Amino acid sequence: MSVVQSPLSVSRRVAVAALAGLVALAAAPAWGATSCFSESCGISCSPDLPVEISTLVPSGDFPAGATTPIAFVDPDDGRGRRLIATQQGTILVWDGATQDILPTFFLDLRDDVGGPVLAGGERGLLAMALDPDYRVNGEFYVFYTAASSGPGSTGDVVIERYARSAGDPDVADPSATTILVISHPASNHNGGDLAFGPDGFLYIGTGDGGGGCDGGAGASGDGQSTDTLAGKLLRIDVRGVDGGAGAPDDCSVIAGPYTVPSSNPFFGTEPACDEVWAYGLRNPFRFSFDRDTGDLYIGDVGQNKWEEIHLQAASTPAPVNFGWVCREGCETAGNDESFCSTSGCPVDTGTTCEFPRASGMWDPILCHYNGGWDSIMGGYRYRGSFVPSIAGDYIYGDAACGQIWKTTTLDPANPAAIDAACWASGFGGTFGFAEDHLGELYVVVGGAGRIDCIHNGDGCTWAGAEIFGDGFESGDLSAW
Repeated sequence: MSVVQSPLSVSRRVAVAALAGLVALAAAPAWGATSCFSESCGISCSPDLPVEISTLVPSGDFPAGATTPIAFVDPDDGRGRRLIATQQGTILVWDGATQDILPTFFLDLRDDVGGPVLAGGERGLLAMALDPDYRVNGEFYVFYTAASSGPGSTGDVVIERYARSAGDPDVADPSATTILVISHPASNHNGGDLAFGPDGFLYIGTGDGGGGCDGGAGASGDGQSTDTLAGKLLRIDVRGVDGGAGAPDDCSVIAGPYTVPSSNPFFGTEPACDEVWAYGLRNPFRFSFDRDTGDLYIGDVGQNKWEEIHLQAASTPAPVNFGWVCREGCETAGNDESFCSTSGCPVDTGTTCEFPRASGMWDPILCHYNGGWDSIMGGYRYRGSFVPSIAGDYIYGDAACGQIWKTTTLDPANPAAIDAACWASGFGGTFGFAEDHLGELYVVVGGAGRIDCIHNGDGCTWAGAEIFGDGFESGDLSAW
């Protein structure tokens, strides 16, 4: 199986011809969150039956010019349909009843993202999120990197709001409201995700601005500097949730119609950016909230040595500093493979994960050696009901390695004891995971141009219908 080009290659892209050709690494250290995993991508694993992962939307169903799915979104509007965002800049409608993609695009942003010329590698349409009141207001948000013809300069990160059309729920109104534009001249490390938290605020993951070692700037780089929006998790109010919120500050290229929650940790603090919620991130491409607890899990793409999964428990006060560029994995970023400058960082050569460290930085709860793992994909904690054997487990993966891992021990109150193991292999090109309104999970295998679903051996019958209580309210399930 060929390794596809991930939409978020790290600064030193490992040239790997095939997953099967990966060379086994040296003996792994003891497993556990106190040391990072060094397992080879050459190992094979699969879920214990009856759990299976099957293709829901095959590659042949995608139209020309819209072949790289990047997000699979559930409108939960009672119609049994899903929205598929593609890296090329289109949003498609998948009909669960017929299991077909509708011929008319829901929204076409190809000119805005510069696809197919610019929409590749780490650029393009990278994420979309529906307003929590989408059923009523039809509003949704997109995250993309701009072509020169769009808002901002080429490569700038753009957050925009759209709405479905008044006359047809399968088509969006093309009128855009620009929320935020962040300067980003480099082609890599754009971040690439956004999601509404349980508090109703919009969270946005941004990369550190590109280049290796955060530009080689040590602690003065973007990740550790709170006066820039790069290398951060941002938190803004686009829905008028916080009546005491403040106006946007001057940290962005364009700051549109939003306010800053008054509970943000740097609210009203100069010169820090009010929008910053967490910092010390390198390239947080995929993150999610646990729908039961509100805990936040972040997949942060690594440098030369470690790929990271971070946890910010709902009970942990903001801000959280996840360490980049001072820390990488559970050691200093000045390690023998990344060689990043730690100038200005606290002196900390410890190699045991701590939450937090004496410096105040938080280490990852899970991390993987970069020799095969190359672009980690944060996933979801399973909160559905149709696959009971994985209840409460956190599932994540890697675009290059093609493995999906699942936690075997997970207690957010005891992060040092969190553990995981290889759960499924053969998923090269995984660009993220998706969760529907029922808590069921999907694998967005963008590099292979398909979307898979996790089920209990009977297929994802629920994906073709809206389910309320115990009954199927809509959708033709006869094809299953």
